[in-house]
Amino acid sequence: MTSQLPLSFDVPAPRRRTSALEHFHARGETVPEALAGEERAARQEDDVRGLFESLSAGTRLTPWDVAERLGICINSARRACTNLTDAEDLVCHIDDRRQAGPYGQKSRTWSLR
Repeated sequence: MTSQLPLSFDVPAPRRRTSALEHFHARGETVPEALAGEERAARQEDDVRGLFESLSAGTRLTPWDVAERLGICINSARRACTNLTDAEDLVCHIDDRRQAGPYGQKSRTWSLR
């Protein structure tokens, strides 16, 4: 009879790899640089999730609002919102578009699921 390995449910699921490692050669990055960028992105996603959790239920923010409140660049805010939507932590409200950012362009809103 073979013995089974014990299951551990306390270990968090590994994060999905971003495209950072798929394209690091094209950007001239080393593997450690690409991994460091992936770590920064994961921390930013945690910060964005924390921001939405700290707000009252149903509060909707644009990526510009997120970038301004957290002091991150707009591209990072958009990526984090998109990744958190894919992970089903946030909801993108496609029909709710608000003027935001320095150019007054309409931008979609997100809220906590």
